[in-house]
Amino acid sequence: MKSLKERTATGIFWGGLNTFSQQLVQLVFGIVMARILMPDDYGLIGMISVFTLVANTLQESGFSSTLIKMQTPTKEDYASVFWFNVFISLVIYLILFVSAPAIAGFFDQPVLVDYSRVVFLSFVFNALGIIQNAILTKQIAQKQLAMVNLGSILLSCVLGLTFALLDFAHWAIAIQAVSLSFFRTLLLWMMSDWRPEASFHLPSLKRMFPFSVKLLFSGVITQLAGGAYSLFLGKYYDAEQVGYYTQANKWYTIPYSIVYGIINTLALPVLSEISNETERQRAVFRKMMRFTAFISFPMILGLAFIAKEFILVMVTAKWLGAVVILQILCIWGAFVPMYSLYVNVMISRGHPGVNLIFSLVNGCLLLATIVATVHLGVVKLLLFTTAINLLTLGAYFVVAWRLLRFGLTDFIRDVLPFGFITVAVFLVVSLLLKPVDNIYLLLIFKILLSALLYAGVMKLLRVVILEEILGYFSGMKRKFAVQKKNDETK
Repeated sequence: MKSLKERTATGIFWGGLNTFSQQLVQLVFGIVMARILMPDDYGLIGMISVFTLVANTLQESGFSSTLIKMQTPTKEDYASVFWFNVFISLVIYLILFVSAPAIAGFFDQPVLVDYSRVVFLSFVFNALGIIQNAILTKQIAQKQLAMVNLGSILLSCVLGLTFALLDFAHWAIAIQAVSLSFFRTLLLWMMSDWRPEASFHLPSLKRMFPFSVKLLFSGVITQLAGGAYSLFLGKYYDAEQVGYYTQANKWYTIPYSIVYGIINTLALPVLSEISNETERQRAVFRKMMRFTAFISFPMILGLAFIAKEFILVMVTAKWLGAVVILQILCIWGAFVPMYSLYVNVMISRGHPGVNLIFSLVNGCLLLATIVATVHLGVVKLLLFTTAINLLTLGAYFVVAWRLLRFGLTDFIRDVLPFGFITVAVFLVVSLLLKPVDNIYLLLIFKILLSALLYAGVMKLLRVVILEEILGYFSGMKRKFAVQKKNDETK
């Protein structure tokens, strides 16, 4: 059996390949669809996003993370959580189905009645695959998850693009969202051997409930706080403005999802496996934090650096209103994967209640800030909420110090140098490319020069994370060569 280090390294490789290929597919199809559709088409899906996010969190109920943390969950645990999630998802869908006219009335968009009823089907399909996803995640089966995610995204994007070309406008986005959930669940069932038993054990849920309910409320609060943007923007601004925010959020999600997808699917199972070994967990956490900073800052802040050129070249000038919004989202987004590591440490050490308190405080501060600044415009609203998020991140330093002796000074030493180097690289590249006027060349040179200069600085400084990554790929190359030689001699 592979060691935890080997499984983690393999998981990072497949997780990276998984998320990168997913986002590449979404990038290509997203560019094409954004050229076909208009900002107000995306505004409709943005208006109801908060309901979908909260509903997905409610149907999962925190049990999925609890199963991943548990050392030896039983078949009764899996079956009970499955049937509970299916029941909850059907109840929530029925409530939202009946509430559709009220939702449409709130936004003064009659089309949202039927539109939301179709989009909300996505979390019913999601509920049917939650256990298979939890099992594969717990096993660090990133290769199988990569196949599931890439396959479902590819199928749903093709379907969505087909309907966009057939002039279905905003319905193409709804069909893509619902089909993504359907295809992902279908592929999860094909990839996993687990099947639900026709039984329900209430004691299993009771045993997991105290831990799960805290995760549930934390998730709901987080989703409500995040979804409040679309809710208030949809109420106080027109569909076009919401469309700019939705489109910016969509592009920001691409690099963010690559980093978050690599780290978050591995963090909880890995940290949970060594939760009783404080020193070892601290070492693993620090390595994860450095790796996250190493890729998060250049990728996510890099999108902010090329935002204007990217929008103009990829989706044309009709989306220029999304540029500044995208840049602001990327500032906080660069830190979000690190924030998730703190959350996973607390969960792995059995402290979901602390995370609940932090989520509640942060959610209340965000909501108050949104209410107070929504009349100032989208840009100022996002600037204020980004500042709040960065300030409240400091609370996690206290908990990390108490649990792992990893505090603010460790964060400054391990994480911030990657941020400073990233910003310095972008400043140098900006100066070098000042004479370039062609928007296409500017985009290409910004990406290539920034990547080369960042990698060069990391190599010059002999950054350990880079050396380990290169060593891993070198090891893979040697294994492949040995395997090929053995095959040839047979």
